[in-house]
Amino acid sequence: MKAQLPLLPTLLVVSGSLSLLVTYFVWRERPKSGVVPLAAVEGSLALWAFGQALVVSSDSLTGALLGYDLTIVGLGLIGPSLLLFALLYTGRPAYVTRWTVAGLAVVPVTVVALALGDVGALVYVDPTVRAVAGGFRFETGLGPAVWTLLAFDYAVLLAGDWLLLQKFVGSRNVYRKRTFFFLSYSVLLTVCQMASVAGLSPTPHQTLAPLANLLFGGLSVLVFVGYRSYGFLPLTRLLSAIGFQSRSLAPVARNTVIEEMGSGVLVADHRNRVVDINPMGKRILARGDNRVVGKQLTEVLPPEIFVREETPFLEPGVEGEFTGVWVETPFDERRCFDLTISALRTDGEVTGRVGIVHDTTERERRKQALEARTDELERQNEQLEGFASIVSHDLRNPLNVAEGRLELAEREESPEHFEAVRGAHERMEAIIEDVLTLARQGRTIEGTEPTDLSAVATDAWSSVDAREASLDVTDSFQFEADRGRLRQALENLFRNAVEHGTSDATASAGEAGGDDPAVTVTVGRCDGGFYVADDGPGVPDAQRDDIFERGFTTAESGTGLGLAIVQTVVEAHGWEIDVTESETGGARFEITGLTDQADTDPLRQAS
Repeated sequence: MKAQLPLLPTLLVVSGSLSLLVTYFVWRERPKSGVVPLAAVEGSLALWAFGQALVVSSDSLTGALLGYDLTIVGLGLIGPSLLLFALLYTGRPAYVTRWTVAGLAVVPVTVVALALGDVGALVYVDPTVRAVAGGFRFETGLGPAVWTLLAFDYAVLLAGDWLLLQKFVGSRNVYRKRTFFFLSYSVLLTVCQMASVAGLSPTPHQTLAPLANLLFGGLSVLVFVGYRSYGFLPLTRLLSAIGFQSRSLAPVARNTVIEEMGSGVLVADHRNRVVDINPMGKRILARGDNRVVGKQLTEVLPPEIFVREETPFLEPGVEGEFTGVWVETPFDERRCFDLTISALRTDGEVTGRVGIVHDTTERERRKQALEARTDELERQNEQLEGFASIVSHDLRNPLNVAEGRLELAEREESPEHFEAVRGAHERMEAIIEDVLTLARQGRTIEGTEPTDLSAVATDAWSSVDAREASLDVTDSFQFEADRGRLRQALENLFRNAVEHGTSDATASAGEAGGDDPAVTVTVGRCDGGFYVADDGPGVPDAQRDDIFERGFTTAESGTGLGLAIVQTVVEAHGWEIDVTESETGGARFEITGLTDQADTDPLRQAS
C-alpha cells in the first residue's frame, strides 16, 4: 500500500491548468505548421492531469472511474498527437494525411469508447475504492483494452521521440535548443508513463507524467509570456538553454521554410563567423558536406573567388542589396548571385547578419542573350537600311547606264555600247555579291581554330586578281580565328590595295610615259596583332573615319562594301581595326586585340 500525498490533487490541478494555458498560447500561433497537434498534446496532458486529480481525491467509485476515463482519453490522444507534431516539425508534412490521422485514431477511439461504455473487464478489472489512513484509494486492474492502448501509446511516443532526436542532431543554434526542449519534454513524459505502469512511481496510479509536466508546463508559460518579466526567479540559466530567441515554442516549420527553400540562407555573428547555413546555401557555395559553421565568413567566401574585386558585403556590419555578384566556382564555372543582407538586432544592438543568396545565373545569361539578340536586331536593321540605300542608289546607277546603252545600241548598233552594258552588269553583280556577303554573315562567329597568318594570307592572295601586284609576308605567327572569315577579310583588304594602288600607279605612269609599276602588299606582325600595308597612294586623313562605312568608295568600279565586310569580320572576332599610313606612304590597316580575346592562348611566334 502506498502513502497518498496530501498536496497531490492540488499539484495535478496546477499541472492541468498550466497545460490548458499553454494550449491557449500555442493555438494562437496558427497557422504555423505543427500548431494543431502540439495544442492537442498539451490538451491531452490537461485531461490526463485533471483525470488523475479526480482519481486520487475521490471517495466514491463513480468519481474515481470518471477520473480514470479522463485519463484514458488523455492517454489515447497524447501519443498520436505527439507523433503528428514530430512529423510536421521535422519537415515531413507529406506523411500527415487524412489516412494517417484515421489510422492513428483507430486504437484510441476504440478503447475510449469501451471505457465510456463501461464494457466490463475489457477496461477495468475489479475496480474499487478503499478507505486508507488519511483518505481513500482507488484500486483496479487493467483490462486488455487498456494494455493495448498503452502498448500503442509507447510505440507512437517512441517513434515521435526518434524523429525529434534526428532533428536535434541535425539542427543548429536556436533550432537546436528548441528541438532539445521538445525532445526532453517528450522523453520525460514517455519515461514517467513507463515507470508508472511498471509500478516504479512513488505516487499512485498514472500521476507521474502529469507531475513532471509541472516543470515543462511552467517553463513553456514563462517563454510565451516573456521570461524577462520573471527575472527575480533563479531560472536564468535554465531559460537561456531554451534561448531567448525562442519566445514562442510553437513550431516554425523551418524544414519547409528554410531548409528546403530555393535560396541560400547564411547567418553570421557580430564577429563575422558563420553560425548557420541551410542546405541550399551549401549547394550554392559548392561546399557540399564540408563544415562551414564556426568559420570566418572570409574563409568560407574568400575574396579571390569573386570576379570583381569589390566585396563590401564580406565586411562585418555591412547590409543592403547587392546584385550581379559573379563568382568563380571550384568547378571552373562562373555563376551570378543576388545578395540581400540584413542586420540581426537584440535590444537595439547588432548581434549578427543574415544573408539571403539567390542564384541568378540563368536569369543573367538570358539577359545577356537578350541584349545580344537586341544588338543583333539593331545591326540587322542597320543592314536593311544600308541594303535599301544600295538597292535604291548604287544599283540604280549601273542599271540606268545599261538601259541607256541598250537604247543607243538598238539605234546605232555599235559594239562599244554592248561593252558598256556588260560592264554595268558586272558592277551590279559585284554589288549584289557584296550585299549578300554582308547579309549572310553577322557580327558573331561560331568557332575558332589555331590559324597561321602566313598560310591564310597566301590562300587569300591566290583568290585576288593581282597580276600587277605582289605579296610580301614578313612575319608568321599563330592565333585563334575563324579561318574562313579571316581569309575573306584579307581578300577584301588585298583587293582594296590592288584596285586603288594599281589604278593610281597606272595613271601616274601614263603621265610620265613609263611602264605600269607593280604594287606591293605587305603583311606582318604588329603590337597585339598584324597589319596589311601597301605602297599605294594611301588614305587621306579626312577619309579615314569614313572608309568603313557601307557604300563609301573613291573608285569608280568600287561597291563601297569591301571594307565594311572587313570591319564586320574583325568585330565578330572581338578585334579592332585602324587605318594609318604605311612606311612607304600607302595605306596600313592594323588589326589588334588578338591577345585580349577570351579563352585564347597568347600570340606565339611560329617556328
